[in-house]
Amino acid sequence: GIPMLVPVLLALLCTAAGAANPPNIVIIVADDLGFGDLEYTGQSSIKTPNLNELALNGTRMGHYYVNLCCSPTRSMLHTGRYNIRYGLQTGVIPNNKEYGLDLKEKLLPEFLKEKGYATHAVGKWHLGLFKRAYTPTYRGYDSFMGYYGGSEDYYKHTNTGFDFHLDVGQHCGLNCSIPLFNLTGQYSAPLYAQRAKQIILETHQTGKPLFLYQAFQSVHAPIEAPLPYIQPYMHLNKDRRTFAGMVAALDEAVGVIVDTLRSTGMLDNTFIVFTTDNGGPVGSHTTKQGDLPAGIGAATGSQNFPLRGGKGSYFQGGVRGTSFVYSSLLHESRKGKENFELAHVTDWLPTLVDVAGGAAGPFPNPLDGLSLYNMLVQGQPSPHDHILINIERNNPTSAPCIGCAVQHPVCNGEGQYVAIKGRHKILIGGGSLPNMHFRNDNPQNTSQMPEPVNTCIQACVPDGTDGCLAMPHVQVYDVIADEAEVNNLAPTNQTLVGELMQVVLAYNASEYVDALGPRLPVEHNCPFNDAKGVVTPCEDSV
Repeated sequence: GIPMLVPVLLALLCTAAGAANPPNIVIIVADDLGFGDLEYTGQSSIKTPNLNELALNGTRMGHYYVNLCCSPTRSMLHTGRYNIRYGLQTGVIPNNKEYGLDLKEKLLPEFLKEKGYATHAVGKWHLGLFKRAYTPTYRGYDSFMGYYGGSEDYYKHTNTGFDFHLDVGQHCGLNCSIPLFNLTGQYSAPLYAQRAKQIILETHQTGKPLFLYQAFQSVHAPIEAPLPYIQPYMHLNKDRRTFAGMVAALDEAVGVIVDTLRSTGMLDNTFIVFTTDNGGPVGSHTTKQGDLPAGIGAATGSQNFPLRGGKGSYFQGGVRGTSFVYSSLLHESRKGKENFELAHVTDWLPTLVDVAGGAAGPFPNPLDGLSLYNMLVQGQPSPHDHILINIERNNPTSAPCIGCAVQHPVCNGEGQYVAIKGRHKILIGGGSLPNMHFRNDNPQNTSQMPEPVNTCIQACVPDGTDGCLAMPHVQVYDVIADEAEVNNLAPTNQTLVGELMQVVLAYNASEYVDALGPRLPVEHNCPFNDAKGVVTPCEDSV
């Protein structure tokens, strides 16, 4: 009987080892962080020792892409699907419109929950708040501490109202969600680090594998940081010095998380993904008004140099994500190096499901992302031949008008179409704004950047004196050899344009839902501010 038992016992041992030891997964999202804002990129004088340690011992993603602003990137990370599939391709989800990330989408924490993970979200949500069903504990998270909206004051935790909540337990809504008034006046980065520390320690006690989605408020507008973080940077330009303090506070908070993982013995079995949601805001400067933070695209002191443009544009400064992976699972050929394998934010869902041992069943919606597991863990090439950055059929072009009267040089209604094949990026429709280069540690705020006229962005003038550069309709760049995007290959290489156009046409013929934001009216009923001034989602009607 003993020989018969050996394979059975071996199988049981293998199963037990696999079940007992799935890696912990931590995603750290930095908000509005520029390529030139971290020390390890070689472009910044801001000291970031904790991020350096992870990035320089992990693998740095040198050809990795996100969207040009917040909600679109966060939705793709959570769904593994392009924004055009569910109407979040244009702009961010505001507090005064009744939409969010489609409830038919199954999110990353739901997949990991099926694999036995404890799932926790900390920080910024920005995927819908008009009804409870769109908030984190209804979308697969065991708990959430943070704000539902897109931006707020770092100390007061207010935007349109008080938006700072602790939701513990599945479907934590009415009579469960706690407004954290007692934390008013405390800066958010250390608060979020302490919440992460608490989650790590509590999860370690249970023995369950941990999925932590740590979406810092830092370093989005408004430009605020405690003085001790700013003081080492008083020699910088005044717009840069406070921002430098914000980056330093972010780095310290990441250090708290890593130290806690190390002290519990969890770090060696943790897969850490660090990513920005978009590039740093440069260009037009929007001042803060009352309690309301400066608006999207406000220059913060962030820098993307040598990349071109920033948040709000499809040039590399807007959509090349600053990202790295740190894990003992990484292939030796990947550790301590920058890799230039093509990758996209939609890839994290299938990658992390593979890290967790593979999907429990089929994906209910077809994924656009591809698993980078073999690329990262086996040292294989990228699974991608091409990726979509975005299609905005109805969003104004920023290229000069074709066939319009000279006295009305607005837009031709062409929209924006951006994709990458191999090392080449194609931009149709101008690439949006800002589209200039802004130098590191010397923010250049150009308040005269063109504003929309009749929902069309005015074309930039040829000499750039209006704060942007005139753009042709079709641009092609080799973004590996020419990361600053100064040499447009389109006029001289029609064959390459044709190849890239086929990629765009294929994506344009695929599943497409018109952008929700521009076509939905402003509402003031859901969410609402309750009697205590708390931003409150409406309950779902039965």
